[in-house]
Amino acid sequence: MEDKQIIDLFFCRSEQAITQLKEKYHGLCLSIARRILPDERDVEECFNDACLKVWNAIPPERPDSLAAYLSRITRNLALDRSSYHHAEKRSTALTDAFEELELCLASSFNVEHLMQEKDFRQFINSFLANQSKENRIYFVQRYWYGSSIAEIASAFHISEEKVKSSLFRTRNKLKTALEKEGVSL
Repeated sequence: MEDKQIIDLFFCRSEQAITQLKEKYHGLCLSIARRILPDERDVEECFNDACLKVWNAIPPERPDSLAAYLSRITRNLALDRSSYHHAEKRSTALTDAFEELELCLASSFNVEHLMQEKDFRQFINSFLANQSKENRIYFVQRYWYGSSIAEIASAFHISEEKVKSSLFRTRNKLKTALEKEGVSL
């Protein structure tokens, strides 16, 4: 079933919408959550919570991309659950990736300021649009999906060193772009 039809089912408040959503996006959402959460029960619960959030949000929301909308919700729920479980331990699958980004991101106060002045998501999207396709893919795989360097290298049949250097250069470019926006580091 097409996304538009599934969204229409949500607007009709048909329970078939959830069935179709689960049928079409179960694998995608579980894949996203598994990269963040080690426990399969948490992964399944995260997906179910995401379906409930979509049920409660549509209507009035009408997302352009149901896959992206559900993926974002699933990822955010998984990150929240991971933070809850590992508040003291810092042992999530994304910890290493986020620590890599720490050096180019500003303090939370300055990031909040940037988000108020400009849409931070739009800034990141614009930044990534100006990168090469391969650098953009590596960046998103690493920092959005939480893929390891080895997984990215294997998926694209390249060396881990190439992935590391690409990510290093992209992070430095991001740092420079943030500085140009007036975000102090």
